[in-house]
Amino acid sequence: MPMNDQELETFLSETRVAVISTVDADGRPRSAPIWYQWTDGAAYLFTRRTTLKWRNIQGNPNVSLCVDWREPPYRSAIIQGVAEEVEVDMYDLVLSMSVRYYGKEEGRAFAEGYRDGNEGVVAFRIVSNSIASFVSDE
Repeated sequence: MPMNDQELETFLSETRVAVISTVDADGRPRSAPIWYQWTDGAAYLFTRRTTLKWRNIQGNPNVSLCVDWREPPYRSAIIQGVAEEVEVDMYDLVLSMSVRYYGKEEGRAFAEGYRDGNEGVVAFRIVSNSIASFVSDE
């Protein structure tokens, strides 16, 4: 059964590694694990500009982002939408994510690499066209 709005908001705000799917230049689907941050109804992400996922987004911004919980009761949300580059303070975005994913000490150390000279990194968000969600009955 689908999640209600509050369950979905809570689920997407939890710390999980998502899987982003893009379409390459030959029309083939490509998927990759990625960190994300759910804020104001959009998923915010970052990657290097040289990655296949970013090159694919440049050619076709239509993406999906799958967030799931793989233990009973199983839960998932699949966000279909359009990826768009955003101007944010890269250090702040990376810091907020890395502390969530790595913990305070290791997260702060990780984020330091994004404080200066991060012109090779892009922040983007996925604005959803639709979100499909599921919760198992256990």
